[in-house]
Amino acid sequence: MRTLFKLAAAVVAGSLLTGCGDNDFTGAYRVQVTKESSLVLNLKGDEADFFLEKGREARIDYYGKMKVVAKGEKLLLEDEDSLRVAMKRNVDEQSLDCLNCKVLGLKDEVLWKYDPKGPYDVDQLLKDQARKDEEALNAELEKMQQEALEQGRRNSEAPKLTPYEGDWVYQRTTKRDPLTIMGIWREKQIRVWSFKFDNMDHRLGYEKPGFEVTDAGLKIGGGADANLYSLSTDRKVLTCMDCNKPESWAKADPKKDLSDRHYARKMAGNP
Repeated sequence: MRTLFKLAAAVVAGSLLTGCGDNDFTGAYRVQVTKESSLVLNLKGDEADFFLEKGREARIDYYGKMKVVAKGEKLLLEDEDSLRVAMKRNVDEQSLDCLNCKVLGLKDEVLWKYDPKGPYDVDQLLKDQARKDEEALNAELEKMQQEALEQGRRNSEAPKLTPYEGDWVYQRTTKRDPLTIMGIWREKQIRVWSFKFDNMDHRLGYEKPGFEVTDAGLKIGGGADANLYSLSTDRKVLTCMDCNKPESWAKADPKKDLSDRHYARKMAGNP
């Protein structure tokens, strides 16, 4: 247990009873460590749990138990190594004043503020935390699996992009439209960048949409949001066949650089 308290003391050093009857100290008491973390002393009957609660999600680092002995207005905490911590009631008749907290690496007269939400079912808190961690891990593994499957599908489709390879510029229809560039390459697949038309230094977005090459044309997007694009016979224009409004893309000259903002803007048009 002494090792557990040394660990807790290191945390503090780095940053710095429901019902209050005569002999009933049952409840929870806190010492603030950082803006978002605090040490908690949780008293229930003749046992005390000691843990660190941190972060917005109130994660728990559990340090261990101590034996509780109440003597009048004083409270003694003892561990299996005979470490003894003495406390007494504060003048507010709720919080606790620590009389010898130097043994924990704290100031002797540190105030443990009364927590009206206590005492806590610490075992249940730890079980809930373990369950949430497992659920989060499973969700992350599921996400990784889905991403791997999607990447495998994209890689199998990539060789079919040959007829569509090139850098494409969205043909603006209103002055509010951004400057949007789409790269279609077998190796890097499909990538889309959008910029403010008047200032290409300000990027508005970037994405790598899903895609599928079909007999009818190139589908870009995923699920219900996918749109079908048809390639002109000269392979210089991509036209959306099922968009809500007219949409077309012009193929950039491979000998020119689209980082040249004057050329990129000219390609996009200024209606």
